[in-house]
Amino acid sequence: MVAFILVCLVLLLGLLWGWEIRKRKSLEQEFVKKKNEVCSVKEFSDTILYNVDAYIILVDRNFLVEKTNYYNLNNTSEGQVLRRVGELLRCKNGLDAGACGSHENCKVCPVRNSIEKCFREKGHFSPLETPMRLYMSEKMDNYVDCIVCVSGTYLQLDQDDKVLLTVRDVTRQKKILDELEEARRNAELAGEQKTAFLANMSHEIRTPLNAIVGFAGLLGTASDQDRISYVEIIKGNTNMLLQLVNDILDMSKIEAGTLEFIYTDVDVNQIMRELEGIFRLRLEEADVPVRIIFEPKLPVCFIHTEKNRISQVISNFLSNAFKYTVQGSITMGYEIRENGICFYVSDTGTGIPEDKVSQVFERFTKLDAKRQGTGLGLSISRTIIKKMGGEIGVTSKYGEGSTFWFVLPEKPFDFLPLQSEEKEQFIDLSEPESCLEHKTILIAEDMDDNYLLYKIYLEKKYNLIRAENGEEAISKFLEYSPAVILMDIGMPVVDGYQATEAIRQLSSKVPIVAVTAFAYDEDKRKVMSGGFNGYLSKPLNKEALFDMLRQMGI
Repeated sequence: MVAFILVCLVLLLGLLWGWEIRKRKSLEQEFVKKKNEVCSVKEFSDTILYNVDAYIILVDRNFLVEKTNYYNLNNTSEGQVLRRVGELLRCKNGLDAGACGSHENCKVCPVRNSIEKCFREKGHFSPLETPMRLYMSEKMDNYVDCIVCVSGTYLQLDQDDKVLLTVRDVTRQKKILDELEEARRNAELAGEQKTAFLANMSHEIRTPLNAIVGFAGLLGTASDQDRISYVEIIKGNTNMLLQLVNDILDMSKIEAGTLEFIYTDVDVNQIMRELEGIFRLRLEEADVPVRIIFEPKLPVCFIHTEKNRISQVISNFLSNAFKYTVQGSITMGYEIRENGICFYVSDTGTGIPEDKVSQVFERFTKLDAKRQGTGLGLSISRTIIKKMGGEIGVTSKYGEGSTFWFVLPEKPFDFLPLQSEEKEQFIDLSEPESCLEHKTILIAEDMDDNYLLYKIYLEKKYNLIRAENGEEAISKFLEYSPAVILMDIGMPVVDGYQATEAIRQLSSKVPIVAVTAFAYDEDKRKVMSGGFNGYLSKPLNKEALFDMLRQMGI
């Protein structure tokens, strides 16, 4: 009996032991499974932590960093001592003060205040954009200004309060967005300016055109006295329309960034005397009691500058003085200053109201709507002078007169240059006497109305031969041996450049003058390098035409 009981006890103990072993084994397997799951979760979280394109920072209430991917993302070794957020990110304020939170600016730091609020309210804060000044390295030898986007979430881990921060550098994105916004505003402004420009141009073009068309229609039935008056009106409005076209061309080059400058050694006194002569004639024709005065400051004064642009600006000043001065004088001149040479035009005209002085260099500004003009000349002048590195301005007293001026940084010198670049481009004009004696002009022009204008100007003094295209110009040159050729550029069959090239293979002596509607400066330079001896732009001016013929020796 006892033996039976012992056997039963042994069997029971064996069963219990076996059950315990199976239970333990099961627990061990469950432990391994859970361990693997934890490891997998940790691996997954670490993968996210170390590959996300942002700094992930876990901080405690003292702003100490307990976990971060900062070092991994920056390929640096993790420090042994826990660091505060500002020290980790190398905030200049905190590091300069010795520790994050020690600088006076730390009291108003939006990131620090948001973290404190997050702990206090056990909540979170949405993405916060704020500027920060960060050192580029541990050496703290240079820093950058950047914009960071920070968000935070409250966590409770192991009964401790934590805040999980996400920090992104959005400086580049912000810059791109700002640039896009600036581009959008510029596009809107450009659209508004274009609309205003077209509206103004429509008005400015139609005004002189109305006078030209209207008085041209009256010429046929007008008396001799009225006809003379009408012609003068037509002439004045034609000149105004031509000036408008030239201003539009200049404005288009300014907008396109193609306004070119060709610098040469320029005689300042010569420029001023030429302009003085031109405007003296205008004053005489207008028959107004106004004198124009120019007194050279130096016997010889040369500067290295852009002659045509300088003349254009001074001419604009003189034109304005001419419009607003009915008596007294217009004085033009220059002064030598420490910062360069100052050109000026002073008048005894109406002057400019004080509240309008700041507007005179803006586009389409016309102080008197009744005065002729495009309102573009002074705006173009300002752009020209700024492009040349100078300054421009005006002083005025209403009712007494104005002084327009600009300063160029060039220093004058007093020796005469040997030869200008433009003169070097001219071909030898020496011609056998036999050719000059004919006084025959070959006119290559495909438009009948334009040729008729040539006839009216020239047929009383010269023998005219017409060619209606470039190919015909070549053959008629061989047939008639003209003293000079007036060559249109845009002709059918063979254009003016091709015709001139062919003629130059036959003769390097005959003067060829380009007469063209291509009026840009680059067009003139192309002409003068293409075998031509001179250049005239359309619409053709009678005085300019005869001046050119005199230069050609006929």
